[in-house]
Amino acid sequence: MDRRSWLWRRRTSEKSTGGETESSGSISSHSERLSDEQACAFHNAQSPEITSKAAAIDEEANDNIKTLNEKLSAALSNISAKEELVKQHAKVAEEAVTGWEKAEKEVSTLKQQLEAATKKNLALDDRVGHLNGALKECVRQLRQAREQHEQKVQEAVATSSQEWESKKSELQRQIVDLHDRLETAKVEADARDSDLQLKLDAVQKENASLRLEIHSLSEELEVRTLERELSTQTAEAASKHHLESIKRIAKLEAELRSLKNAARKGSPINDYTSFTASSAYVDSLTDSHSDSGERLMALDSHSDYWASAPKSKTSPRKKFIVPSSEISLMDDFLEMERLAALSETEQRRCLLDKAESTLKVELEAMISRVAHLEEKLEKTEAEKMELEMALTECRQQLEASQNQCKDAEDKLIELQTQLAECVDELKASRGEFKDANIKLAELQCQLASVAETKQAVEEELEATNAKRQEAESLLKAMLAKVNSLEDEADKERALSAEAAAKCSKLEDELCRMKREADHRRAASSNGELKIQQEKDLAVAASKLADCQKTIASLGRQLKSLATLEDFLIDLDKPIEAA
Repeated sequence: MDRRSWLWRRRTSEKSTGGETESSGSISSHSERLSDEQACAFHNAQSPEITSKAAAIDEEANDNIKTLNEKLSAALSNISAKEELVKQHAKVAEEAVTGWEKAEKEVSTLKQQLEAATKKNLALDDRVGHLNGALKECVRQLRQAREQHEQKVQEAVATSSQEWESKKSELQRQIVDLHDRLETAKVEADARDSDLQLKLDAVQKENASLRLEIHSLSEELEVRTLERELSTQTAEAASKHHLESIKRIAKLEAELRSLKNAARKGSPINDYTSFTASSAYVDSLTDSHSDSGERLMALDSHSDYWASAPKSKTSPRKKFIVPSSEISLMDDFLEMERLAALSETEQRRCLLDKAESTLKVELEAMISRVAHLEEKLEKTEAEKMELEMALTECRQQLEASQNQCKDAEDKLIELQTQLAECVDELKASRGEFKDANIKLAELQCQLASVAETKQAVEEELEATNAKRQEAESLLKAMLAKVNSLEDEADKERALSAEAAAKCSKLEDELCRMKREADHRRAASSNGELKIQQEKDLAVAASKLADCQKTIASLGRQLKSLATLEDFLIDLDKPIEAA
């Protein structure tokens, strides 16, 4: 019963594989079997050779599959190693970005130092205002002294008129220079505004293009991940299919061995039990052998009749017929066994051919996948080379920015030295102011001595009053000019405040660009770091140039303040001489 159930399972599996095996196994009549006797014998002789060839082909297929699996494992290990290298390069790029951020921090510290310098300049301006107030007080005291010493006032007016004329020309020249500077500053401000607008437009366009590139790259990454997952799934399915094919081949070999043993045991001298077993095996193997089954049953009954028939001694003719009928029955049995063996070998050949075809298809698919993986490896190597080039360029740009920072530091040192010189000049002016106070005390003593001679000089004072009024009118005109100069100085201070506001705006833009660069670094792949760093470095270079221009403008303002201080000192000298 176990054998019949196995044969039934075998029959259902053969039905599921296709209708070709059923059509090839069907035999219509006994005449066709007699015509194919010689072919059956020839195929029975060649069946062990076919099985040996099939086993050799299976071994070769197993070896090829093992080599392909080894190649796949090696390719995967190479891919993992190259991914680690890419991660290392990404870390190096991040370190370069941190260095660039440090450079930006240094630039911010330099800007803070510039702000401190501007504050010092404002303090100096305040001191200059105090000095102007003190000078006005001195002028008032001198006016009182002039009323007492009219003769000395006449000489002082004559000398001061000459000096004022010379200083008028100098002041007019300075006013012309200041107007020219204001016009140039306005032109530069307009040019900067246009340049900044163009830069903003370019940055916006670049941001849009970068976003599109990031979107495309993200889609490519998703596609690559899907391809990797599909490749792993197909490899697992191929390995499972290969194992199943190996198991099927082992089962087929076991069945072949059992059939060979059954064929060896079967002989024409065997008894009725072996013959009935072979006939049952043949009946269960093919579904379309109904006619042959009936014929075999007839042969079985015929053989039973001849086996149970008693041997009679009367008819010698019956004795001659009995062995000939037994020989014909045995020949029929051998023919049936040969036909059964032929059908099984043909079925196994079909199965082996199908297995070989599937294995060949799987091998071709694996070879194509390995080639695709090699192409991916080449692409990753090319991307790695591009990243290395980008890193070298970033390092060069960082070195250039460091050099620019050093130049800015040198310029700051020069500005500090200039500020120190201004402080020294202020100290000298204070000393001169003290000397003026001492001289005023001496003049007061002289006034006490001259009070006695006042009565004699009153008549001459009436003559000199007119001249004094003219001198006062001249002084008023000069004071008006001084006030106009102070107004112009205030305008220059307002312009410097506007420049400081522009610097603060540029710093805000730097912070914004830095944030955008951080977002881009977090969103984008290692290939976009090069473009972002180049753009950020270009923006930083332009802003450093703007800072240098502001430093130059501050230097010019300091020089103008120094000229104003010299002018005020020159004003003090003739007054003291008077």
